[in-house]
Order: sequence, then structure tokens, then C-alpha cells
Amino acid sequence: MPDFTDLRRRMVDNQIRTADVTHRPLLAAMDEVPREMFAPEASKPFAYSDQHLLVGRIDARSENRYALSPALIARMLQAVEPVQNAKVLHVACGTGYASAIFAKLGADVVALDEDPALIAAAEHALAEARALGVRTRVGMLPDGDTAEAPFDVIFIEGAYEVEPRSLLDQLSEGGRLLGVSGLGRAAQVMLQVKTEGLVTGRAVFDASAPLIQAFARKPEFAF
Repeated sequence: MPDFTDLRRRMVDNQIRTADVTHRPLLAAMDEVPREMFAPEASKPFAYSDQHLLVGRIDARSENRYALSPALIARMLQAVEPVQNAKVLHVACGTGYASAIFAKLGADVVALDEDPALIAAAEHALAEARALGVRTRVGMLPDGDTAEAPFDVIFIEGAYEVEPRSLLDQLSEGGRLLGVSGLGRAAQVMLQVKTEGLVTGRAVFDASAPLIQAFARKPEFAF
């Protein structure tokens, strides 16, 4: 059995700190939340590798769901600057690892994904990791959660091609939406902020992530 505590510490020291992550509460959270508990059995040996981790599958659309690499998650969470008591919507939550990190930072989290089996796995992992302050939802990702809106932070765990307009509408004043816009070498982490009812965005850094099919561009037909 691997020494996951030692692997987690090595992840923080060798992957996250070296990625210019300096937010001390975030570093502490990454050192405390057991990522292996959010991985299916076949993926547990790779829980602390510097790669996107396969955590489940949405059979209805034959889509794999991934937890983003630890360094990417850390850099994104540092960019969105989560604060104590922030209300967070975690979109494409998978098995809930990033939800647990947000909760450890003191956020009130709604974890959203499309597949009931995936959400059931998230609930089990969150309970096992004793992650408090996370509520799970099954629903269509572009729709967000209008019943719980507005949100201070909306975190899309993956790449999108189509701007998530409905999610932007669910931001509170001063709220931030963060996700990976685009695919391949052209992809960037985008931070969008609502100020006086208007949303403005900026690229934070280059990154790539698996495409979330719910935010894929529909094929266009030429005549």
C-alpha cells in the first residue's frame, strides 16, 4: 500500500509550490485533503501524479470525467481567491476533490454534475474525507443551480468552447467565474468578474484541460 500521506506532501512540495502557488491556506488544504479518496480503485495509484485523473464516466454521452491535475487546480483556486464563507458552485465536480478543497478553505459549496452515479461517488468520497460544507446536485451543467444562486465563485473543472452565459448570470455582484476556455495550445484559464451587473474577463495563464461535452461547440452545417 502506498504511503499516501508522504505522496501528498511530495505533491505539495514538488508540484504545487513549484507552480508559484503561495496562498498558505490553499497549500495547507492541498496537504490535508486525501486525493486518493476521490479516485476510483484503478486510479488510486496515480492520485498524486501530475496529470488529470480519470474519476468516472457519464454513460449517457460516453464522456469521461476527470479531476484536473493538482497543480492546475491549485493555480486556478489561487487565481479565483476563495475567501471564508464564499458561496461556490463547482461545475463538473466529478467525485468532488476540488469541492473538498474549497470546503477546507471555509467555502459553502454546491457540487454539480450530470450523472447520479458520479454524484453518489462524490457523496461517498466527501463523507469519507469528512469534507463539511458541500451539498451535491444532479443537473445539466450549463443550467447551473438557479435555486442556490447567486454565487461568489463558479468553478468549471474542465474546458469549455461555448461561453457559459447562464452560469455568468448566476454570479453575485463581485462574483468570479473561472474555467479553461478553448482547446489545445490555444486554451487559457479565464477569470470573469461581475461588476455593477457587467461581466468582464481576462486570461490568467495558459493551460489545457479535457473538454466538458456540455460546453462543446455544436457542429455547424454549411450549405
